[in-house]
Amino acid sequence: MNREEVSQIRSVKQHNPQIYHVNPLPSSSSAGYLSDYGSDASTTRSYETPPSRISTPARGRVQDSDMPYPARPPQVAPAWNTSDRPNPLGQNRHVPDYDAPTPGVDDTPYIRFAIEQLTFDEDLTGRGRQSSADIDQPLTLPPCPQSPRRNIPSPTKRNPKQPPNPPFQFPRPSFEQQRRPQKGEVMLLPSDPPRDRHQLGYVPTPLRPISLGSLVLICLLMIVGLIFSNVYALSNHGIYDYDSNFSPRYFVFEYLPPLLGMIIILWLFVVQAAIYRTAPYFAMSKGAPSGKRDRTLQFMPIVPANFVLPDWGFFKLGEPAIGAVLIVFWLMNWTIPLLSCLYGTQWFTNVEPARFRWTPVQGLGWFVMVMYLVLIPALVYCMIHFRRKNSALMWDPNSLADLIILFQRSNILPDFVQSETKEDLAGELAPRYCRLGYWTTNRSLDFFYAVGEANQPYSELAASPARSANEKFDSSRLSADSQEGFRHSQASSFARMLHSPFVRHRWCPWFLRDGAVLAWAIAAVLLLIAFLVVSFVHEAVRDGFAGLIPAITQPNGFSPANFLYSFLPALLGMFLFLAWQPIDVYFRTVQPYVNLSEQYGTSAHRSILLSYNADLPGIVTLRALRNRDWKVAYLSLISLVASTIPVLAGGVFTALLFDNGDVRMVASMPGYIGLCILLGIYALSYLVIWPTRHRYLPHSVNTVAGNLSFLYASRLLKDSSIRNIRTKADFIARLDASTGTGLTGDGRKRHRETKDLGQESKFGFGIYTGVDGSQHLGIDRMQRPGSGEVLVVTTQQRGF
Repeated sequence: MNREEVSQIRSVKQHNPQIYHVNPLPSSSSAGYLSDYGSDASTTRSYETPPSRISTPARGRVQDSDMPYPARPPQVAPAWNTSDRPNPLGQNRHVPDYDAPTPGVDDTPYIRFAIEQLTFDEDLTGRGRQSSADIDQPLTLPPCPQSPRRNIPSPTKRNPKQPPNPPFQFPRPSFEQQRRPQKGEVMLLPSDPPRDRHQLGYVPTPLRPISLGSLVLICLLMIVGLIFSNVYALSNHGIYDYDSNFSPRYFVFEYLPPLLGMIIILWLFVVQAAIYRTAPYFAMSKGAPSGKRDRTLQFMPIVPANFVLPDWGFFKLGEPAIGAVLIVFWLMNWTIPLLSCLYGTQWFTNVEPARFRWTPVQGLGWFVMVMYLVLIPALVYCMIHFRRKNSALMWDPNSLADLIILFQRSNILPDFVQSETKEDLAGELAPRYCRLGYWTTNRSLDFFYAVGEANQPYSELAASPARSANEKFDSSRLSADSQEGFRHSQASSFARMLHSPFVRHRWCPWFLRDGAVLAWAIAAVLLLIAFLVVSFVHEAVRDGFAGLIPAITQPNGFSPANFLYSFLPALLGMFLFLAWQPIDVYFRTVQPYVNLSEQYGTSAHRSILLSYNADLPGIVTLRALRNRDWKVAYLSLISLVASTIPVLAGGVFTALLFDNGDVRMVASMPGYIGLCILLGIYALSYLVIWPTRHRYLPHSVNTVAGNLSFLYASRLLKDSSIRNIRTKADFIARLDASTGTGLTGDGRKRHRETKDLGQESKFGFGIYTGVDGSQHLGIDRMQRPGSGEVLVVTTQQRGF
């Protein structure tokens, strides 16, 4: 080997480390921070690190001849001013001021990946890091320790009074532009129901005319009873003689009226639960889109929320009639305190002998009668609105599994891509005028049943993974490499969100947060102790206590003392009863997700087919016991038990005249002891409502969109064995069977066989591979039929 070859071998190519500034890409965590400096190109100065080592002239010549340098981008200015300093390497030495780490390869995707890694915690927790330096102070750089020193131009100082530059945002087209059909696309077209298909028009049982008519009949009977008692008491000096405060007559006049009223309230709860879960589908069953119905999936609730406070949401969603009906239902809750003080005792002297007699309070009787008269038109409207002609339902959509049939061939599923990790799902989805019914396409004669948007492109999820409306931007402003880097960054961020325990256990109602539950439990126990102490110290309740207000009954039957000590306890008891309902509803709603999160999954009947919110009071307790959902069983039982608290509280006190002429408020001890027991059970039940981690979800599931975000990519929507379903019974049998039964198979027989053999399909909630080949968080089968491969990694399997 000669000396020249050795000299060439020693000539090793080297690169000077440098920093290059590129236009920042939008990021969930860093876009707002970087845009303050990158949005204004005129005020931006670029800096480069000086060369770490000085190359020899020989090496410089080899480097210049062997490696061409790409041209500098026009937006990047030279960082160092070299015109006023001598060159230490000589005038014939050419030092390049731009040297890419890998010539010819754009390093933007790698920079994006580095930024995402640095902002990892911000993406997971939603809390950005804050610098200890004041952002209004001028940016200063440390002096370069190398020699000779280079003149570093000072950055432009920001004026404190000048507002910061707005964050850079890519232009977003309007929703109309985003959904504008392209020529040649397959379009979804509405169609009338074919004759050979199942006819639509299902109405849930609580909303059918026979059920609502029965409730109207009960209201009429209440009205007749109120009118009779008022008229009869005026003409007969009261109704019955008073005998004691623990007799059957006392029960009839003090406890029976609010008890009948509570039965009507519980019936109304069942009716409004049916209204909530079917109102979105009745809105989508209407013809031409109008009003504010483009946000039905995102905002219209399917979980009852009309308890302590009235629900005004339907007025904002273009359904004012339904909103008015719910307001009337809410007002009926307060008939219970009025019915508790409807009857009292009055001293009649115009009868022989003079004695106390039961008599109604005339004003309250007529007022409660008017309230029941107002309720009747609301029920009649429900019969008219929720009739078969206005329905496009095949059966009652009371479970998660029903979403499979309703959306398995929908054209709005691409809107839900990566929506399972969104906290504010309603604000992320584009408005859609959805329709429920039969469809066809412009390229096929096939008819199918689904929820979709008319005259819009119809494509599979894997073929068009469209982002949500708030994530779309004009990609023409980015180069091909930059677009690839952005997509890689989005996928990387979404993958981290899927596996983040913070995202998985993020949402829970405010009243069930740790601090709120602790406050409820402490307050309930303390109030219970105070109530018991005041009640039994010195036997004040049994011997009577001064009412502090007049107890004399007026000619119209009104007694201030009787009214106060009947209305106020019943009002407080009614508040306790209504305050428990959101807790009970929440546990019923999320129980399917709790069962799905079990380590080995669970059957369809214990998960996606659960319909606790649609079950009748008492039935839900028995069904939960059968499914071993102990907490739901207990809380639903307490909800039923709590309904008796306002009934007992409103009738336990009455004013009595003692032999010495004193008038005192005395409690009926049988009812009072029962009230104390019920209050004790109610107060201690707040210690049980502490939700476990598995009852937390990434976002609310109170809407159709909230539940659909966990199903949109599931292979259940592409399962051929559950296509063309015509009855709910056949759907349940096919869904719960371990293998498909075919379109003409006997689903019920197959279900019985697989259940006897213990081969029922298992479903889970966790990380799974969707129909688009990507990982998602949601619901899917634990195993494919006939395969032992586990498809879903549940929360318990992942250790959080």
